Amino acid sequence: MENLCKIKEVFKKIHQFEQKLNNDINITINEAMVICSLHETIKCSGDISADTGISTSRTSRVLLTLEQKGYITRSFNDTDKRKMMFELTAEGVKKKIEITGIEFNLDFII
Repeated sequence: MENLCKIKEVFKKIHQFEQKLNNDINITINEAMVICSLHETIKCSGDISADTGISTSRTSRVLLTLEQKGYITRSFNDTDKRKMMFELTAEGVKKKIEITGIEFNLDFII
């Protein structure tokens, strides 16, 4: 039971951080994680999902939202035209800088 209580505290901090992201820069934690995953690299959705731990179906929805917001673009893979590749736009890079600038105390003892 003690471990569960510690995990509860982790989730509480993450939830507070997500609220701060949403209130301060109008972005969800999943969107922020995808943007961070794409920082300085081009990836397919499967690699983004593996990197962030977000399910593949949820990753697809987040990618669509980020594309609609103008933070990412999609293109075909050079070697496999069935695979879509994603990368940050200039606006996405600016958003990454905003995310990095969010100050929030995530320190706690587990």
